[in-house]
Parts: sequence; structure tokens; C-alpha cells
Amino acid sequence: MRVRDWMIGSALLLALSACGDKGADTAPTDAAPAADAPQDEAAPAAPDTDAAAPVPAAPDAPAGLQDRDGQPVPELAFDLDSVPLSTQTLGALPVIALPAGYAPINRAHLRAWARFPFRLGDGVHWVEGRSWSAHISVERNNRDKEYSGLELRRNLEAVLKQAGAVQVFDGPLNRNIYYGPQLEDEIGGGFIDAVNMSATTPTQVHVIRLADRSIWFQISYDSRSAGMAVVEQIPFEPTARWSPAFPHLAIPAGYRERNRPKSRDYDMFPFWTGSAFEQVEGRTYELDFGKDDDAYSLHEVRRNLEATMAEAGGTLVFAGRIPKEASDSVDESVKQNYSHAAGFSWHEDEVRVYRADLADGRQVWVHANLGYMSAGYVVAERQGFVQTAGLLPAEALKAQLDAAGRVAIQVNFAVDKADILPDSQPQLDQVLALLQQDPALSLSIEGHTDDSGAAAHNRSLSQARARSVVAVLTGKGIAADRLAAVGFGADKPVADNASEDGRAKNRRVELVRR
Repeated sequence: MRVRDWMIGSALLLALSACGDKGADTAPTDAAPAADAPQDEAAPAAPDTDAAAPVPAAPDAPAGLQDRDGQPVPELAFDLDSVPLSTQTLGALPVIALPAGYAPINRAHLRAWARFPFRLGDGVHWVEGRSWSAHISVERNNRDKEYSGLELRRNLEAVLKQAGAVQVFDGPLNRNIYYGPQLEDEIGGGFIDAVNMSATTPTQVHVIRLADRSIWFQISYDSRSAGMAVVEQIPFEPTARWSPAFPHLAIPAGYRERNRPKSRDYDMFPFWTGSAFEQVEGRTYELDFGKDDDAYSLHEVRRNLEATMAEAGGTLVFAGRIPKEASDSVDESVKQNYSHAAGFSWHEDEVRVYRADLADGRQVWVHANLGYMSAGYVVAERQGFVQTAGLLPAEALKAQLDAAGRVAIQVNFAVDKADILPDSQPQLDQVLALLQQDPALSLSIEGHTDDSGAAAHNRSLSQARARSVVAVLTGKGIAADRLAAVGFGADKPVADNASEDGRAKNRRVELVRR
């Protein structure tokens, strides 16, 4: 079929409602940067309807954007009322169908909520809502068809005009905008398929205004493919709510846990305030989560978190990236314990820190790690330390050894170290008394850990801790041949490691009669 005849026919057949994703059954991958459009393709057509001129951004617009070269990117407002109201009935995103023979190169990305900076004037205009994006070319199984940016563009211009769209931008993509420090992760994790093209790729932005919503399209056309981002601008409705019960936070609808959440009855987590770390001790919780089918949206998580903390009356303490030197100062054991939710390199992702002072006197801190393809929460409820361990006197130690041949004692160590803490000395004094009262008694000091961390590391740590107990006792005059030190790591649990209570029981030192 000739191109001219095909274009006339397909423009009439393009659907204006409930259009499917033609590439939904193939695996996603990021497209390589494409070359500039060839000279023999006509320039994009001028818009048929005049749109309002860009004006300075509203006060609540995201501020301080920079491009990849560090140059400021203007964030512009737009008068939506300048777009005539469309009377067309449109379906679900992307609301238009691609011309016959064209499809997303891989799978189109559909997100329940995202934001995208559409090109406008010499800068961008933020739009948030449901989104659809794709990198578009000829269908893979159509080997006889060659891609034509002009063919694709003229078809899309026609169908968008039929839908009541107004073209509000016609110029270069300026890809550097989307690779600046504030946008690289958010765009890379959400709209890379729509902007991963050359800097000067011809780009158009169209807007459809309906009675209940508006729909924005950004389409970039080069000589081999096109990138398209579509956002349906509608009011935000959170899907995660604050709970009065610890850990208070819930993940947005459609998201799933990536690893088993971890709760600790008492621990410390450092929350960055912008100038220093606030060391918060108390009950802690960590959770990391994502979304299947490449539907994760950093902005969806961010907006739900904002709504949740507003519901709790929380205060935003910090938003941004933790400085590298501050991140490097955090003890590695803390990073290891909370690596699922906070990662190891705290300076690489966007972080939000909140504090909520609840009506009942509880103080809750939240560290949210908003990553490229997943997110994590650390929640700490500040409280004073309550001792739960009890001292076993020498008589009780002997009675349990006589009955069972072993007894667990409470010995506290520095985090991820074999250094015995001073509060363990009274218990060790009772072990010393037990050995002094029965000179024939010989013991194996056995160290155990929970299943957090690598198995080899846990065995080495438990062995070192058992040796530290032996060293204290021999230092008090007990003969070395009466004692042996053994470390089993997590190999001999006495409780389920799925709960913090179970893990606490597994972290123990045992005396075993030899």
C-alpha cells in the first residue's frame, strides 16, 4: 500500500477510546539513544490552536531543577483554561491507538501515579497523574515495513486533533534536562523509554482538556523510533494510610514486600536532619518494597508518604540526598542491619525524613529511601530502655546444668563485635562463682547468633564472643583447661528467626557441661 493512501485510511481508523498495548507480551528493556531525525523528513506541523504562553511557575512547583550540565531549568506554569474543552469520549491510557504496523519496542509502562516534566517554552511544566510511556517503532514481526518518523508523526497529529488536543510545544527534546541531578533517578526509573533519544530530537507536546481530567502527550520523533509519555492529570487520592499501631506506615496499593520486614524491640537508627544525625533509640521497623511489571513509581511512593505523614501531623525534617561524607560516617553495622530499607550507600538515593509527635506522647521518626526501582522505610518509635534480662545466680545455673546439661546466660556485646558490655559483668560474676564452688566442673562456652548476615561471618563472630567470655573467666583465675570456646553462628536456633522475639532468643551464650 502506498504511504499516502495508507495514511488517509489509518487516520480515520485510529481509535479514540480504550486502546490496547500492542507490545505488552514482551520483556522490557531500555532503548539505546537514537540518531537525530533525517533532513528529508518534514518539520513538525505548527499547532492549529493557540495556547497560553508559558508563565513563571506557581509557588508550590518543584524548585531548583538543573540539567546535566548544571544549568538551571525553568519550571513553567500553564493556563489549562486556554485549551478548548474536548467533547470526545476517551478511554483508558494512552487513549489513542498507534498506526497499523507500529508498536512499543518492548512493553509499554503503565503507572498508577507518576509525574513528568513536559517540555514547554525554554523549560518544563510538571504534570502528575496516571501515566503511560513507551519507545515506539515498527512491529518486530513486520519485517517488510520500514519506520518513517513522518508517517508516525502525521498520523498521531491527526488523531490527537480529532481527540480535541492542542499542540503547546514544538521544538528540541533537550535530553540533558532529564538527566540532571534532580530528575535522573525519577526519569530513569519511570520514563527512560520516552526520553532516551538524542538531545535535538524533534518533540511535540499536546494537551486534551476534558470535563473531568486533562491528558498530556509528549512525543519525540527521530529517524529510527519515537518516544511517547502520556499523563492523565487528575486529583491525587492516597492508597496508604497512617495507622495508630506501630509501625504506623503502610505501602501503597499494588506494591509488595521485597524482603521480610524486620522489627526490633530496641535498637538505634540515625536520622539525618540536614546538619547532623539524630540518634533515635527505641522500637524499630524496616521494610523495602517494589511493584511488579515495571510499574514502580518513585513519585507514587513519595506522594503517598506525604499524605500519610500529613495525616499523622508529621513534620518534614529533611528531603534530598544525604552528603557522602555524612553517609560514610555511619557505622557499617548499622548499614548492614538496615540495608534492605536504607541501602548501603545512603548518599545515592533521595531520602525523606519525618518526625511525628503523637497525641499520646509517642515520638515517631521515619526514614524513607526513594530509590530508582524500589523504596524502603525505617520507622523508629523513641522510648527509654527497659531491661528484660534477668540475672541467673550461681545456684540457678547449677540447677539447670544438673537438669539439662546446659544453660543460657545473658551476655551483652557491642553491635557486631566481641566486646562484652559492662552490664554483663554481674552475670559473669555468677558464672565465676559457679566454677569456684565446683572445682571439678568443666564447661564449653558456646556462642550463637540469629540468621542476620552471612553465615561465615556469624560463625566467626559467635566464636569470638565465646572466647571473650572464656578470657574473662580465665582472667579471674579459672584454669584454661576447664573451659572451651565454640561458635555455632546461626546453625542451632532455639526459636523462629522470622520474629524479633525469636531472633533475640537465638542470640545467646550457653554454658554446656563437658
